[in-house]
Amino acid sequence: MWAESVACDGYAHGMELPRRISLALTPTPVEHLPHLSEAWGGPSIWVKRDDLTGFELSGNKVCKLEFHLAAALDAGAGVIITTGAVQSNHCRATALACARLGLACVLVLRTADGEPPEAVTGNHRLHRLSGAAIEYVTPDEYGRRDHIMADIADEHRRAGRAAWIIPEGASDELGMWGMATAFLELHDQLSLVPGKVAALWHASSSAGTTAGLGWAADRIGSDVPIVAVSVGDPIDQLRQHVNDIWRAAAARYGGAVPKPHLEYMDRYIAGGYGVVDPRQVGIVDDAVAKTGLLFDPTYTGKALYALHEEVRAGRFGTNDHVVFWHTGGGFGALI
Repeated sequence: MWAESVACDGYAHGMELPRRISLALTPTPVEHLPHLSEAWGGPSIWVKRDDLTGFELSGNKVCKLEFHLAAALDAGAGVIITTGAVQSNHCRATALACARLGLACVLVLRTADGEPPEAVTGNHRLHRLSGAAIEYVTPDEYGRRDHIMADIADEHRRAGRAAWIIPEGASDELGMWGMATAFLELHDQLSLVPGKVAALWHASSSAGTTAGLGWAADRIGSDVPIVAVSVGDPIDQLRQHVNDIWRAAAARYGGAVPKPHLEYMDRYIAGGYGVVDPRQVGIVDDAVAKTGLLFDPTYTGKALYALHEEVRAGRFGTNDHVVFWHTGGGFGALI
């Protein structure tokens, strides 16, 4: 009973959590990747399987939506508005969640020319199948996406329909709780790893995943080093996004801005967001063959490639353990 499966306000590891609805299948497991570890010849590699949250391969995106959609329902909203690229995992997860909950959905999608793509494939096919209304924008217009979504919300309100805006990636002080609670879940699972974790490795883009992980790590005093691999933005820009979310969260929920053990990395962004080079493709394809897992080339694939290159450079020893956070995005691997 998706719409009625509503979690009450509560505490987890001493943190008071906002209300959320239950959409994800959690806890997701932590698994060892012995064949990949052996092939790469470095640390013992583990994977946090957020590709198994259910909900049509939505990965960690659905965890963020649990908090945003609870707030939307509490506010009486009947229309959800969000934004992303035309192959956005977040937009696909939002559209399908809205279909499940009986909410209308509007997607503001970026394409190269502001026109619908000729081929309707991957996530975008699911955007369309979900019944979401879609507005296409150019890259320049996408720079004004928040204003565009606000205008759409105003149109619905004037028509008597309450609207709720979810920012890109659900990456704000509310959406970050999806990954904060996921970090708490992982914290309870680290007893499976027979040694100290040298790095918690993840792909970072709109900053919500990194902000949530860092927030929870700081609040419970975790000393696990977190590595945020940028998939498009330079370090300074990514760090600014994360700090903006933390400042808003501290103002809204109390406490100081976090200071976790967090490293930002932008050495592997290649040509920028969504740009993949042939060497990365080769490494990721080989990892699929050695794990049976799918890696989205834009997100998890780029972070996995970064891990491979850091292992090859000698960053980790054979006694180290690395946990790779698989944030999902399976459909992107098939395009």
